[in-house]
Amino acid sequence: MVVPPDRPEGGWHEAVAFSGPTDLAARLAPRVTAATTAGDPVVAVLARDERGALQAALGDTADGVQFLDPADVHTVPPFTVAVGWARTNRRITEPGGRALVVGQHLEDLPGCGPEYWARLDIALDVATADLPVTVLCPFPVAAPQALVRATHPHVGTAAGVIAGEGYRPPQEAVVDFPPPPPPDLGRPAAQRPFDLSTLAEVRGTVTTVAAAAGLVPEDVADLVLAVNELASNSIEHGPGAGVLRMWDRDGDVVAEVFDGGHMEVPFPGLTLPPPRGERGRGLWLASELCDVLQVWSAPGEGTTIRLTLGRG
Repeated sequence: MVVPPDRPEGGWHEAVAFSGPTDLAARLAPRVTAATTAGDPVVAVLARDERGALQAALGDTADGVQFLDPADVHTVPPFTVAVGWARTNRRITEPGGRALVVGQHLEDLPGCGPEYWARLDIALDVATADLPVTVLCPFPVAAPQALVRATHPHVGTAAGVIAGEGYRPPQEAVVDFPPPPPPDLGRPAAQRPFDLSTLAEVRGTVTTVAAAAGLVPEDVADLVLAVNELASNSIEHGPGAGVLRMWDRDGDVVAEVFDGGHMEVPFPGLTLPPPRGERGRGLWLASELCDVLQVWSAPGEGTTIRLTLGRG
């Protein structure tokens, strides 16, 4: 058995088995109460029944918890969710504080099958590794547990916390869960090839499309900087040229940078790479500046990077 430390060093990622909403509330309430009492930021992403049971168990303490709708949170790719949960550490205001995130596995959500949760859990171990963030992932005891145990370093049971059976390091596990192929977005609003001599034109295209879609000037500038970083990577570290495509999707602006090279970055944008890393800093910056960063890369197929920035 493992005793969860009150203030572990770095991230703590634990699956929490439960038999029903009341059982889950009983398991979570003491840990949530301790966090709110310490002034820690607490975020809970739970189904309706589980949310209601936890709120009832917490009483007035529930006012210190930010409850989010799973249907809203999980509309973006799992790596994006992982980055967002890792960033809860930025809301810590007390010395020695920790952020607490409760994120329930809900496979009945559209597009959120076992592969989605596996990619999220694997990414969480990378994104929170060195951060004061605790992530608790409730799952029903009746659900298949092999994958849950393999993607969580710790598993909370009725008898206590145990090590995840068959847990695999993220860099090893992610190979078995590649991202789904990039969806077809239809005819782009703009498309242009680029190389070193046309980077200025690329920035101009991004500015024009983003402004026409209704992004505020600050967001336009962020998207221009992000695309410039990615295009520069294609020129400096890739084949030296690529193609920019852009779409206006009802106010969400999507910018895609494609080149014919292959990029060995298993967790793009999740963490700031070391200063001597050849690639990754531009991806991290693009992730910081935009709402969603998605990367597909394979030998012989090239690299596609999509950025999404929403209006408002």
